[in-house]
Order: sequence, then C-alpha cells, then structure tokens
Amino acid sequence: MRRLSVLCVLASVASTPALAQKAGTPIGQGGSIPLADVLALAKPYPNLVTQVKLRLLASGLKTDQVTCNAQRLPNSWVALGATRAAPYVCAFGKRTLTITAEPTYYDKAGYRLKASDPALAGKAVKVVESRLKWSWK
Repeated sequence: MRRLSVLCVLASVASTPALAQKAGTPIGQGGSIPLADVLALAKPYPNLVTQVKLRLLASGLKTDQVTCNAQRLPNSWVALGATRAAPYVCAFGKRTLTITAEPTYYDKAGYRLKASDPALAGKAVKVVESRLKWSWK
C-alpha cells in the first residue's frame, strides 16, 4: 500500500507543468485558446505583441480568426484541472508562433508554492505564467 502511495506521489510530481516544460513533454491533453487570451498574457511584452500584430496584418487575419493550441492541466489538478498552460502554439498562415512560459503556483491563501511540492496539484488554486519566450517558424 505504501509503495502505491509513493508511486502516486512520483507520478504527480512528474506531471507538474514546471517539470514537464523543462523536459519538453506535454503536461496533459491539448486544447484551444483564443489568440486574444494569449495576447492578454503577452501584454507585459510589447515586442511580442507588436510582432503578433504585424504578423496578423501580413497574413490578412484578425485576432478572432486565430486560435492557438495549448496544453491543459489534467483533472488531477483539483482546482486547476483543464486550465490552459504554455506552451502556446499559434498558426498565422504559413508562420507559427510558439510561446513558452514559467509557471508560478499559488495556494488559496495566496502563498507561492514550490514546483517540487509533491502535493502541488492538490494545493494550487492559481497559476501565473511569466518569463515568456517565443520563437517563429
């Protein structure tokens, strides 16, 4: 029984977005997210926002015509299950934008949680993504 508990904890830690993003593996099922939501996340990065607006103009597209893909946190994340998380991948015609981010998790009291906490998926009620990095292909 104890061995099963240890395995469950290890599986939970291995599926945390912080670790998964560093390893480059998906953290859950994919899901769509409107470009407007991604741009809201990118607001503190004016260079990224400008690049996206220029790409929209060059592609003849409007913001509501572009849907991005993201990962969804699995349902094992009690309060955050199905929340969209980086990496975000957005297609603008023949060009594709990929955005990665560093997640920070908070508990219900507003305290920052450690990504290495084995109970992270049960404690986290909010995630804030920062330190965005992006590339075009």
